[in-house]
Amino acid sequence: MPAVAKNLPTWVSDLALLRDRHITRDDTQELHSRGDSATDSEVMRWWPAESDSTDSDSLVSHQLGTKLSLLGSPNEAFAAQLASAGWQLTEHQVLLAAATKDVEQTASLPETATLFDAPMDDYDVLEIADFDAPVARGRIRFGEGFALLCEPVITATKNTEIFRHAIIANLAASATRQGLAWLFMVTSADSPSGTRTQRGSGWSNATLITTYTLH
Repeated sequence: MPAVAKNLPTWVSDLALLRDRHITRDDTQELHSRGDSATDSEVMRWWPAESDSTDSDSLVSHQLGTKLSLLGSPNEAFAAQLASAGWQLTEHQVLLAAATKDVEQTASLPETATLFDAPMDDYDVLEIADFDAPVARGRIRFGEGFALLCEPVITATKNTEIFRHAIIANLAASATRQGLAWLFMVTSADSPSGTRTQRGSGWSNATLITTYTLH
């Protein structure tokens, strides 16, 4: 890795906890985490600046299957070094940001649907059931000055946008009750530039996240 690295924002460690990952190293410049499987490892850091020198040997010091998620604008020279060291581009995500007050916080549900919420150790869970069957779920973690939302998981085959809107609206309302001015959410990119074009009112693209996997 480059000798000089930029400090990570606090939402990065919050994201690991929101995704049920175990943080194994957090030195402000790199965050290492793992999932339930010993082979499910991820490193998150910023892309290095063009002026940074890179130790290619350190790029292959991780076990196969490790993910490397880089924040910010890609560095083509470093991307080429990753490719030569066996890292393959596997995913584009983006951090969306919104002022809490700019996100709709009310939503209507079908008469057959019910909303449930439950506080957990690292985050709160919000779930919608329709005809007593779960159809949508969301998570929120409260940080310092912001709330980090998990992209809603929708299992319904109809009313999908209604349920998705309801999850986000109610999570935003939870952030308002906590007095948090900003909302963050990591979601998959849907454009070649690595940004998200299909996003709700009030949300904007904030930070690109490019993920490589070691093969």
